[in-house]
Amino acid sequence: MLVHGILKSWAGYLMNNEQDTYKEVKALDALQDHLRYVVNSITELRNLIEDWISKKNENMEIHIEELERIEKQANTIKWKILDELSEAETMLHREDFMRLVMTIDEIVDYAEGTGHRVIFLMEWCPDEKSISYIKEMMDALFKMIKTLRESIFILTQNTDKSIKIAQKIYDIEREIDKLHRNMIKHIFSLDIDYKTLLLISNLIEHLENIADIMENVTDAIRIIAVARRGFL
Repeated sequence: MLVHGILKSWAGYLMNNEQDTYKEVKALDALQDHLRYVVNSITELRNLIEDWISKKNENMEIHIEELERIEKQANTIKWKILDELSEAETMLHREDFMRLVMTIDEIVDYAEGTGHRVIFLMEWCPDEKSISYIKEMMDALFKMIKTLRESIFILTQNTDKSIKIAQKIYDIEREIDKLHRNMIKHIFSLDIDYKTLLLISNLIEHLENIADIMENVTDAIRIIAVARRGFL
């Protein structure tokens, strides 16, 4: 009877484990869909900045409308994922997954907000050095979000590789920190009015904040990966 009870308990444990793993995979699948909109938001912001630099002002509102559309769709998927996670009461790392989803969604919000800050600067003609810094920051942000997506994609398949890929984010973030410092130093050397100086500074701060959020996402990925590795 004792052996029978132990086997029955072990069978129940395995069944719950399989169900939890299925829920994790399902949640990550939905998160991939959410990430598609996050990547699109960074791409759209990059396109907006390219058109701003090229003085294609007629495209500005189109980009803003697209950023707002992406943000709305990303929010819909975010709440769908969170609703599913809230019902998965026995799922391991549920709170960590929720934190991951919420942090990732902040990227879309900041991308839209940054787009509006570019609009505020439509009348400013950036010098070549400013253009170079801004383009480099956007290129680095795009590289970061692509790397994040790759890390999350293999999170349930290979936790060690997921952690290794996520590690690259920290290196890129340090590059953006350096670009941010150099850009701030540069704009204070320019002969521009105080209002424009504040607007430029605010734009650069927002780009830096997006990088910081991506770094926070990386931390959340590592927490889940390490926990899964310990459990597996």
